[in-house]
This record gives sequence, C-alpha cells and structure tokens, in this order.
Amino acid sequence: MRKKIMVIVMVIALAVLCSASFGVAESDLEGVRQLADKYLSAMPDNGYYFSADELVKRITSGRQDFVIVDVREKVDKFKSGHIPGAIYINFKDIAKPENLAKLPKEKDILLYCNTGHEESKVLMVLRMMGYKAYALKFGYVAWKKEKPTEMMMSVIDNADKKNYLIER
Repeated sequence: MRKKIMVIVMVIALAVLCSASFGVAESDLEGVRQLADKYLSAMPDNGYYFSADELVKRITSGRQDFVIVDVREKVDKFKSGHIPGAIYINFKDIAKPENLAKLPKEKDILLYCNTGHEESKVLMVLRMMGYKAYALKFGYVAWKKEKPTEMMMSVIDNADKKNYLIER
C-alpha cells in the first residue's frame, strides 16, 4: 500500500514539476514537496551526469550493465547517427509502459539528447520512478560536433542583437 501511495505521489510531483497546466490539490502539495526535497537533497555533486569520455570507457569495456537511450525528439536524428548501441525513445514517450519495459531497473540508464535539455527532463522522471538514470553532460554535442540548429542560432543571434542586461 505504501509503495502504491509513493507512486501516486511521484506522479503528482511530476505533473507539478513538468508543467503549469497540471494542478495538484492543496492537500497533496506537502507530499509533492517532500518528494521533491528528497530527490534534490540526495543529488550527488555530479548531478547524475557523465562525460563523453566516461561513456567511451563504458562502451569499450564490454560491460553489459547499462542501456544507452537516445531521447531526442526527432527519430530522424537517431537514424542519421547515434551513439553505438543506443536505443531510441522520444523524450515525450519515455513514461509510457511499453517504453519503460525497455529499461531494466537493475541497469544504469544512460540518456542523451541534442544539448541536454530533454535528457534532463527524462533524468528527473526516471530517477523519481526508481531507475538508475544518468545523462550525458551537454548531450550529443559533447559526443559529435554538429552544426548548431536554426533554432539555436536564432537564440544566439537574438541575444547578440538585444544585448540583454547583466548584473555584476
């Protein structure tokens, strides 16, 4: 029963943390707060991130105690090139039962996306669900140099044009 309540609290916490469009009853907020505090307080100094060099060592070691998951939004990116041995699960679909079934809880789940944004969302979800999840620091760009996307370039250009204030 307690495990079932914890799962319910985790689902509620994820809903709160992931989107303002989800609402939580006032009576559930303390449970959500406690779960969030437990998650954040237990975070190691490395924030559950690993480097590309560490990933190379794991891949070349022959160890079988991990699963590499490409969580980039577009499957075309995966098809055009991915880290050896990776499986593909769109970050938006990671919590679907058929996808969770691909992720053994006894193995490390090594996540990556393009730049680290999506993988960080998935990292939190999987960690709160009890998986041993880790994320590639800076995503696929730490693995393979790629030309910045149009969206990334527009953000950089916009910041340059607007010259936003910085406090010192």
